[in-house]
Amino acid sequence: ITEKTRRSQFLAYFSFTSINNTEGLGFQPKGGMKLQNTDCDWLYQDFSCMKSGVCMLASPSYPGLYPPNRQCKYHITISNDRVRVRIAFSTLFLPQNHCSTDYVAVYHGSTTSSPHLITLCANQKKTLDYPGPKLLIEFSSGPQVPPYNHNGFIATLEFYEKSTTTEPSPTSSYQTTEHSSTTQYPMNLSTTPPHDLFQCEIFISGNNTRSGHFDTREYEWFPTCRLIFKGRPTDVIHISLFNYRLKAPSCRSVIEIFDGFMEDTKGPIDKLCSPLIKQIHDKDGQSIHLKKFLSTNNVMVILLRRPTTPLSTNDAEFLSGSFFFHDEQVSGTMQPTGLCDVRYNGMSSPLTGVIDNPGSQQLYWNIDGPLSCKQQFVPAVNQSITIKILGVEHMSQVPLCVTQCGDTGCRCVSKTSLERIDHLLLVNEEGWVVACLCGTFQSDWFPVSVRSWDSLTVVYSVAHYIWSSKGFGFTASYAFNTDNICNDQIYTLHSGEIALKNVSSPDNLNHFYYQSCTWTLHSNVERQLELEISSKQNRPCTAWNISIHEYSASAKSHHLGELLYTFCSRDFHKAYLLPWKLNTVILRLRTLSRTLPQFRIKWKSQVIRANTRFGTPTAAPNAVSSTKCLKPKLTSSLVLVLLILSRLHCACEYIVSSR
Repeated sequence: ITEKTRRSQFLAYFSFTSINNTEGLGFQPKGGMKLQNTDCDWLYQDFSCMKSGVCMLASPSYPGLYPPNRQCKYHITISNDRVRVRIAFSTLFLPQNHCSTDYVAVYHGSTTSSPHLITLCANQKKTLDYPGPKLLIEFSSGPQVPPYNHNGFIATLEFYEKSTTTEPSPTSSYQTTEHSSTTQYPMNLSTTPPHDLFQCEIFISGNNTRSGHFDTREYEWFPTCRLIFKGRPTDVIHISLFNYRLKAPSCRSVIEIFDGFMEDTKGPIDKLCSPLIKQIHDKDGQSIHLKKFLSTNNVMVILLRRPTTPLSTNDAEFLSGSFFFHDEQVSGTMQPTGLCDVRYNGMSSPLTGVIDNPGSQQLYWNIDGPLSCKQQFVPAVNQSITIKILGVEHMSQVPLCVTQCGDTGCRCVSKTSLERIDHLLLVNEEGWVVACLCGTFQSDWFPVSVRSWDSLTVVYSVAHYIWSSKGFGFTASYAFNTDNICNDQIYTLHSGEIALKNVSSPDNLNHFYYQSCTWTLHSNVERQLELEISSKQNRPCTAWNISIHEYSASAKSHHLGELLYTFCSRDFHKAYLLPWKLNTVILRLRTLSRTLPQFRIKWKSQVIRANTRFGTPTAAPNAVSSTKCLKPKLTSSLVLVLLILSRLHCACEYIVSSR
């Protein structure tokens, strides 16, 4: 006994421990890996335990007394959704009435902020059964209490594949050798196998399954193994690599990814060389950056070459990950920048459809943290887009967030940052929030719909996503409408009129119109422009307004230059006399309201031609000065002198551009 003690008695124990053991005396954990730079944290992975049988974990110093004031974490990871873990606590001996300090807690995730599953204390022996992808067992100890004989816990981990009758295995493997040829079919059959079989070939068809996992450890070892993913004609393939281990030196073992069949490509789009080890959890049990690939057509191939024969199954070089077949004709064009971002184009996508609910594909299996998916809808020049949200379910109520809908859209009201709240957004291309749904809302508010003549993006945000709960769900649809109500148009006439056409309104209360329309009034000759805007509505400026801008060639947004004037419907009627030689102006309508704006814009031009005027037009008293649009002019007094002397109408020369 090396510990100092003030007790009048002591407890001794003995243990038969291997002389080459590095973890100290007492019970030795089985199948786990101690995390570096930690006192008592361990990592247990399903593939290690399944090959060696059950794994075992225990409190520090078991079967002796566990040390006081410790926090030990046991990270458990599962590599696919067909595997569960059974945790059996065969011994649990902690002090009575000290559950606040001495306990074993289980969380569904990788941190203590993950969803809490159960807490055990005193002598509660129990068997637990959970899915993955990640679990955390936390052992906490407080100060030692009499009778000083509490020795903690010991537990076994049993990983097993759950039985299923509805979801067959997605892969079929074809293996050949020099002397014989065998075909192995797991639980379901794929389509006709591809030609030129390798020693190990795994063929995954998008006709049989749309998403799933793959793991080369599930198949017999061969030095070369090829995985072929082939989707439907309109599919693209998204692949994420979760775990891979290449141990050979000097790039003797490689993983190569091909965008298409190997013989049809110029080479791999990526190559991973040995020695290289990657797992979905780092040394702290956290998720790390994954290798992600998106094909440009309906075929993707992965080639694994590992020439060194492993000493045991546990030492074999391997590759595992997930796949997803995405139909771009139905579900939009997948964007390579994100895991779940798609884009619908009005010219190529179906005119109507259902918006997919993200988070259910196996690509999301290993996520333990925030999830944000963007689905962008881009109408063509002669189109508008209507997005209708029919309902939301299972949205987290914590932290508190309330949805408020009014005449200018729906908004999320909370004292907490929106990043920490589950929510659904509709935003325009500039990031302006058109509608926001969160937390508490009334069911009779649905459907919530928005019709826009600009692009709209549905942003699905889960503050903390884990596979077991998969975030909240929503039901929504979209429709591209053919109309010419709010196009970006250029008018070269010197006079004209603009008025919006009426459109039929739906019956639902929370239907909103979002508009960002621009009209460019352009002239090739110098002029003075007079504008007249009128409306019979009495709406606030936040509902809709019309702004008048100078033209700016360098401006990124619709060439909108300096703001000259803003018209609101409560102005009813206003006339604007713009500065002389301001030949091009842009009118912009901004709307977010339950009702479409009603207005009329009229304009006319005072065009000055040579030999028709002797002086320049006079600017209105409230006209905005725009000297950069003006050229030097002769003074009116000089014009009068020249007129008297020459009696010619050439006192002032104007440069008239050819039309």
